[in-house]
Amino acid sequence: MPTRITLPRIARHSFAAAALLASLGTSGLAHAQKPPGLPGNYPSKPVRIIISSTPGGGADYLGRLIFGKLAEQWGNAFNSENIATGAGGIYAMEVTQKSPADGYTLLVTSSSSYINAAFVAPVSWNVRNALTPISPMTLSVLALGVATGLPYSNLKEMIAYAKANPGKINYGVPGIGSSPHLNGELVQHVAGFKMTVIPYKGTGQALIDALAGRLDAVFGSVTALTPHVRSGKIKLIGVTSIGRVPSAPEFITLNEAGLTGYDYSGWFGIVGPANMPQPLVNALNHAITKVINLPEIQASMLKNGADPMTSTPEQFRATILAGLDKTDTVLKATGLKLTE
Repeated sequence: MPTRITLPRIARHSFAAAALLASLGTSGLAHAQKPPGLPGNYPSKPVRIIISSTPGGGADYLGRLIFGKLAEQWGNAFNSENIATGAGGIYAMEVTQKSPADGYTLLVTSSSSYINAAFVAPVSWNVRNALTPISPMTLSVLALGVATGLPYSNLKEMIAYAKANPGKINYGVPGIGSSPHLNGELVQHVAGFKMTVIPYKGTGQALIDALAGRLDAVFGSVTALTPHVRSGKIKLIGVTSIGRVPSAPEFITLNEAGLTGYDYSGWFGIVGPANMPQPLVNALNHAITKVINLPEIQASMLKNGADPMTSTPEQFRATILAGLDKTDTVLKATGLKLTE
């Protein structure tokens, strides 16, 4: 069934200061502080950075952080376009994959957008190879929290309560087919209990209801839940990574809480059109990795609940494909049918 996609209004911003552009001129941009390893005269003009979130969203924050630093280092402009609407990031992916594979159009995206394109609103193009993986930026770890005042404070107690009171627990997620929704379904399947899913437009709205006692549980990003857990207004059940995350090392994992081996996390990363020249991909990966490893960038990420993640392009491709395979396994195991 064809997907109806609404073309978004595109917000355009420049990471480089106008004064810098004026002083260097377009032809000089590529040569100011150009790092070694970049082939040819790249970049000889501003690079278009498509960001698949609204201003202030996770992808927006990370894209501006990384490419803002690259702009400082290279003396070059990176022009951002927030394309946040259109089937959960699918339109941003389509714009990117239809662009020339010359490195002048890059996309800041996430595992959730890949899941949307593959399973929620299936596209006509092959999600697995229509884009060139360049570099991850952060691991996207989720957390399950519950409202205070409920008669359970950990996973074991929650499971026991759910089994003794069928249908009594509801949990909020930012949309059907989202990573939090898939994690919620997998937790229920593995642990052998049932909850009722309540879709919201965003994790923030679900948290408002959980804080007010109108919602029992919420599955959302570690970033979104952290301040409420640390203030004691939300009780943490566990996070979805196999090991504890650097941004919140005190948070227990679902693996530790009793779901042995549980590991279902996502990522934020940078991709480009298919068939980008490998030397350019490698050079961009090297430059982005160096930026992510800078102490001030790491500190900013961790302060905002984002756990830095780096790898080679080949490893990043393997991560993307493994995530799609894991989602397919989850859907088959749970019998969950995703629709828009």
